[in-house]
Amino acid sequence: MKKTIILALVFLGIATLTNAQTTTILEARGKGIGVVVTVKGIVTHGAEFGSIRYLQDNTAGIAAYAALTAPMGPILSTVNRGDSITVTGTLKNYNGLLELDPLTNVVVNSKGNPVPEPIVLTPAQIGETYEGRLVQINHASFNDAGGIFAGNKTYGITSDGESVNIFVKTGQNIVGQPIPNGLVNLTAVSAQYSFTSVGGYQLLPRDTNDIHKTSAIYLMGSLNNTNFTKNELDFGWITNITGTTEMYYGLSAADVKANNSSNTEASTSHTIALSGFLAGQVIWAQAFSVNGTDTAFSKILPFATISNSSGDIKTYFSTPVDNSYSSGDDAIYLNDLIDDTLINYIKRAKYSIDLIIYNFNNDGISNISDELKAAANRGLTVRVIGCGTTANLGIDVLAGSAVHTFIGPNEYNRAGLMHNKFILFDTESADPNDPWVWTGSTNLTDEQINLDANNVIIIQDQSLARGYKIEFEEMWGSNASTPNAANAKFGSTKKNNTPHEYIINGKRVESYFSPTDGVNAQIVQHINTTNHDLNIATMLLTRDEIAAAIAASKTAGNSVNMLTDASGANAITVNTTLLAALGTTNYVFYGSSGIMHNKYMIIDQGASESDPQVWTGSHNWSAAADNDNDENTLVIHDATLANIYYQNFVKLYTSSNGVLTGLTVNQMRSNNGLLVYPNPVQNGKLNISCFLQTADKGTLQLIDATGKIVAQKAVLLNNGENILNYSFPGSHKGLYFIKLTTTKAVLNQKVLFE
Repeated sequence: MKKTIILALVFLGIATLTNAQTTTILEARGKGIGVVVTVKGIVTHGAEFGSIRYLQDNTAGIAAYAALTAPMGPILSTVNRGDSITVTGTLKNYNGLLELDPLTNVVVNSKGNPVPEPIVLTPAQIGETYEGRLVQINHASFNDAGGIFAGNKTYGITSDGESVNIFVKTGQNIVGQPIPNGLVNLTAVSAQYSFTSVGGYQLLPRDTNDIHKTSAIYLMGSLNNTNFTKNELDFGWITNITGTTEMYYGLSAADVKANNSSNTEASTSHTIALSGFLAGQVIWAQAFSVNGTDTAFSKILPFATISNSSGDIKTYFSTPVDNSYSSGDDAIYLNDLIDDTLINYIKRAKYSIDLIIYNFNNDGISNISDELKAAANRGLTVRVIGCGTTANLGIDVLAGSAVHTFIGPNEYNRAGLMHNKFILFDTESADPNDPWVWTGSTNLTDEQINLDANNVIIIQDQSLARGYKIEFEEMWGSNASTPNAANAKFGSTKKNNTPHEYIINGKRVESYFSPTDGVNAQIVQHINTTNHDLNIATMLLTRDEIAAAIAASKTAGNSVNMLTDASGANAITVNTTLLAALGTTNYVFYGSSGIMHNKYMIIDQGASESDPQVWTGSHNWSAAADNDNDENTLVIHDATLANIYYQNFVKLYTSSNGVLTGLTVNQMRSNNGLLVYPNPVQNGKLNISCFLQTADKGTLQLIDATGKIVAQKAVLLNNGENILNYSFPGSHKGLYFIKLTTTKAVLNQKVLFE
């Protein structure tokens, strides 16, 4: 029977036996690059890693690669874990990885063989000797414990003081699973992804079974901050078996054990409330649960209470806006004035300025460097970080002044960029209305401010400023006025160690930093929350999983409009996916002067009841931004801000020949009856907009969830657009309905009073 199969394969030309002499894999690895060899071994995985297969015999391991479109690709793609195969191919060095490519032969000898036992090593022993083999690292902990695994993402692990990276590929069943807290025994294929001698090796776990938890009790997910106020933080976590409910906490990661709180009731679902904090304070916490002699620990993480700040948010755009799409608050086009606006913030600063920027050059703009010098000369602590991969003439001229500077290193073969763009003002002021966070997509150069399409968002909040300060000082290397290069962390050397959730003036705000926080996975998760409309303006998109999420949102019936800088900046597969899903009228490329440098998306701005939100920051939608670069991202859940960004999007998009889908503002008013903003309502004050074909009179009512009319007012309405500014008397909290009854119609809108 086997002979018949082989003869059939030979006849079809799919796989042919050659006269090449089979060698051991170790012997083959010793031959020169370009030499054709034939080896036989047991495959240690299936399709988890794509078109590559790692095989090993009792001497060594090696990779065999064949794209699906290659002659041997169809056969190699069917090879699974435990298959014995004989392959013939040319030795090739691919980014340091020794592999067979191209392949001229793939023969499956047998299936279902025992997979070789992994070799137990320490991280320091990972290297060329064990490349291509199954290995095991015992007593390892994840640097990003408590988070969620994302696809195409590198994660650091540590065992007995030694470190190595693992890589999780999109499509593996590891993606979306919690990153374990506590110690694990990790099985993986040892591989290489870089020619560099430092950090060039990585481990490839095949599935969740390769991450074996060693403790009887462990956390089933991340530690959640389930509720928080100005003075209280409430936490929740789940363990696999019953355990105690306990927590350490303190004012820094170093003194997290300064305080201990416990809940005497043992459970698998744990909740604990901590109180007595100050407003705008960052608290570090570690949850733990004990069962017998085993203890499950969460990662030590920071959480922020709500501040006493105003929460004022200002947004500016470097390109024109279309205010005809405004739902009440007009977007602001700062024509060549972003630099002057920044200088005004510098002039108003009282105590400190922390500025971190990828590109800084005063040519063609107002002199920001001189203003930083002036601030330092009047006694402020001014700290500036730049990127070592680009010219920073605006930082160079600060040399010799009272401004403290530090250039993010481009040594130790670092792959990424220091690509952040944020500025902190008066973070630690005793007055909570002094701190501001300035961020967005804009570098401090002539082209970025005066030509390219960019946005700036400025938020007055002490909690957020303190979270950003943690990130700044991780790269600064100290909390002092001068940097400490020995302690400075950039790129993959950083940790996921900042708060991710804030409440700012009643609005939910999320904060993420790259490459530690799995930002591309967050992009996909946020796209998946779309219920009505999705509008994206991002410089580039190279990730297939993000493109697939956008296409799926369109298939689900949402209105989707997308603008990127140029087709050549995106991956070919991304362009193919999005053109098929959106067509050339809804997936368009920037047609104006300069670069479309924004990195924002607007979710559900046309559906106030569906959590409208804006995603913005410095993070490009690429693998480099996710895995290597230093980046910052904000997500603001607010209908008003979503509409402000939409006014800029409409102008950029339609000017590039995009055909806008989704409802216009007047159509939303007509179809939904009423447009109420802000929603949620704060301080009882709101705006009510309706669009009528003829003048009319009516009655405006506020109705609670039980149907009771709690307030009403007679109104006169004109033909066309009507905007009523109204403050309902009394104190109202919770869900209500605004009802407008005219002689011709009854119009309703659900609102939430906070």
